[in-house]
Amino acid sequence: MTPFILLAISIMLVNSEAIPPGTRCNDFEANFNLKDVIGAWHVVAIIPEKLFPEKQVTCYKVEISETDEAGLRWLINKTIESPTAKLPNNKTGIIIRQRYHSEHPFDVWSKAVSEVSGCFQQVISLDLGKHDIPYFVDKALKHDAMMQLHLLNVKGSEPFLLQLLWGRMITVVIYRRKQGVTQDELKPVFEFMNQLRGPQRLPKICDSPLKDLLVF
Repeated sequence: MTPFILLAISIMLVNSEAIPPGTRCNDFEANFNLKDVIGAWHVVAIIPEKLFPEKQVTCYKVEISETDEAGLRWLINKTIESPTAKLPNNKTGIIIRQRYHSEHPFDVWSKAVSEVSGCFQQVISLDLGKHDIPYFVDKALKHDAMMQLHLLNVKGSEPFLLQLLWGRMITVVIYRRKQGVTQDELKPVFEFMNQLRGPQRLPKICDSPLKDLLVF
């Protein structure tokens, strides 16, 4: 299993049972504005959970864009024989698509959860090559996987985009507009996560860009 696939599965297999009943994203009001997060981001690091294996984390690019509910419903009906995924009951919620530029590119669609800034329910994923729904994505659908996007502004530096998760392997995926980061630059992220969720493991910086791994 490649490092990217391991990270992708970790992102998708979010256990929503870790979220207290009646809440979404622990009711944390993220710093989220759609126009500020649209576009290309690069994974530069993660903060792992205890179960994350001692493997390298691959750098890769993710593009975030907005889409509409009609198109998403059509996609669900087109790609799933017996659709069981339900969109969150929020008529005004935005829908975003995250396109993962990996060895096997795939898209993830998520819809905003009412009344909690930056909080999203992952709805569906589509492999761009095989056009089917991977097993781990089906598991995410059944568990109503949650994730939250938070823009962390740092004085004198470009902002970080944090993808907060509730799984057992990754606490947060850390993005920047450009590749590369140091542990010193990650201190504001580490301090923020310690305040938000208690003591954390040190960030794990990605080792090499995906494109380098594909050069033979």
